[in-house]
Amino acid sequence: MAVFQPTAIIGNGRVLVTLGQSAELMAFFYPRCDHAQNVREGLTGIYLDGFGFSWLFGQEWQRRQRYLKGEAAVLTELVSPSLGLGVSVCDFVSPSEPVLFRRWQVRSLDGKPKRLKLMHYFELTLGGHEWQQAVQVVTLPHPTPRPAIVQWRENFWCGISSDLPFQQWQCGKAHQNSHNHPKPDMLDGWLSGQTLEIGKVGFAVSWQLSIPPIGSIERMMVVAFGENKREVLHRLGRNLSKPFDVHHEQHLQEWGQWLSRLDISFPNSVTDERMRAVLEAALWTMRLTWDKGAGAPVAAPEFDPTFEASGGYGFCWCRDASYVAHAFAELGLAQKASRFFEWCAKAQSADGYFHQRYWLDGSLAPAWSEDHDNLQVDETAAVVWAANRVYQRLGGKPSQSVWDMVQRSLKFLSSHLVAGVHKVGMDLWETFRGHFTYTQAAFVAAFRAGSEMAKLVGDSEWTKRCQALSEETKSALMGRFWAKEGFLRGITTNGHPDMTPDASVLGVIEPFRILDLRKTDELKMAEKTAGWVLTHLAKETPEGGLAVWRFSGDGYAWGMASTTATLWLGLVAASLGETTKKQDWWRVAQKCWLAVVHHTTPAGIIAEMFDPFSSGYWAMGHGWSAAWLVLLTERLSRAGKLAG
Repeated sequence: MAVFQPTAIIGNGRVLVTLGQSAELMAFFYPRCDHAQNVREGLTGIYLDGFGFSWLFGQEWQRRQRYLKGEAAVLTELVSPSLGLGVSVCDFVSPSEPVLFRRWQVRSLDGKPKRLKLMHYFELTLGGHEWQQAVQVVTLPHPTPRPAIVQWRENFWCGISSDLPFQQWQCGKAHQNSHNHPKPDMLDGWLSGQTLEIGKVGFAVSWQLSIPPIGSIERMMVVAFGENKREVLHRLGRNLSKPFDVHHEQHLQEWGQWLSRLDISFPNSVTDERMRAVLEAALWTMRLTWDKGAGAPVAAPEFDPTFEASGGYGFCWCRDASYVAHAFAELGLAQKASRFFEWCAKAQSADGYFHQRYWLDGSLAPAWSEDHDNLQVDETAAVVWAANRVYQRLGGKPSQSVWDMVQRSLKFLSSHLVAGVHKVGMDLWETFRGHFTYTQAAFVAAFRAGSEMAKLVGDSEWTKRCQALSEETKSALMGRFWAKEGFLRGITTNGHPDMTPDASVLGVIEPFRILDLRKTDELKMAEKTAGWVLTHLAKETPEGGLAVWRFSGDGYAWGMASTTATLWLGLVAASLGETTKKQDWWRVAQKCWLAVVHHTTPAGIIAEMFDPFSSGYWAMGHGWSAAWLVLLTERLSRAGKLAG
């Protein structure tokens, strides 16, 4: 199947929904943010009398999409001069239930009345399966009798109904050549009325609308999920008993309350509405990809489930999760962040390390970096580093289970050293094997963190042991990984220095702060390292920003720039600006920030990768990138260096 890129995300921490640029419903993850993917297609079409059928994703439509201010609600606005129609679609998810609200507003653009059918097609894959599904039209008794469509497979149930009753429907087989396939049957504006189908199924519904010359006609749809028919029908009836605007106001208030809990300064610094919206969307990304039930995040909403162009994204990497947890703690949500380390205590391997990636239930996800000399050992180190930062923010001791997890991690890391250098493993880009500056820096940071956490719990033996290990590993970092031009990317499996320019060497400065910028010699090393990345991996963007690539020759995602690497250089430049007071470093930080906020999805969501010279992007809703954008924004804002 083709890989389609979503443009927006909505949800509530237990449900994660992705949308396309034409308000296509592309994914509905429930009951967790990683599983199951319950929607294959959710498409809107219009059958206009005198014209015929038009999908909203067709070329005859011009479109604009944005988040509404102060909430994770998406407004998609479409106009078609050839049809003389304007359509807007507003989507959001209930803060407390697995319920999606959709409202269409249809208006005439040319001052002429119109008759049309507003139609919607669904192909659901409940439980993540195409087959063995059942779909049926039933009567929803409350708030007043009206048709509803229910589909089910095992204990996955979905129900769909509307404020004003559907006037046509059709259930059928979702095979390309099926005689009762609802999707092609929509093209003539008529649905057969079939009320039941089993197997690989799809269904369609429609309303007949008479559009006045002036004004608009609205329809609301409610999509509810649950574990049984009774639960789904109850959710439909209860939510349809209130108008859309009431639900929307409740949604806005809930998101406003969450926003008010954050310790952030940029809302007072950013006046440009688009930039402000991008920054709000980064906060929404952090919240929406973090599963409330699990206490852990997915890297990004899954969009490539068959792994055709990547290894997939809808899983938890402990590296990414550690950076998001750290950011939450910095923003005043340390208690929320601390839940991740309780999750880690359950997911950790018996040997004390963390696997490449996990399902949110803590089980091993599909992986390719599991052999003893392919382990991404930096992930284990990142967990220890982040745990310390979070519990220092909390100002209290970790639970016994978390401290036990940290001890097991430290034991594994200490056993994974030879003469102070970490053993051969995979790099953080999941591309190269060897010994790496970034991974070595992560080890130093983990041992420092272990020493500080041992003090928190009153364990003097671990305090001394970790202090010695941190000194040993830093000495090896400075002695083995430093060259005249800057830090090596690493040392190959054959023991040769690897001078390939790689943004990950910035880890010695941010976030791990291995180099002491108060010391003249280490400050010079830091400036040289940042300058090396700036010279070899950064390019000016058309809007005056700086885009940074992960490493020289990187061909992933068609050779796009890396949002993470760009923000990484920005954070490092901000640290150097704070220390040296040099405006040149502040300008680098500003330009990195500018490149990221200018290259988003049409809805304003940042992605893992972006094309700085076009509108292309890859893996939108990337939590690690969103977290670092917020942290860089705060650094610039508090220093009075934020433009916009």
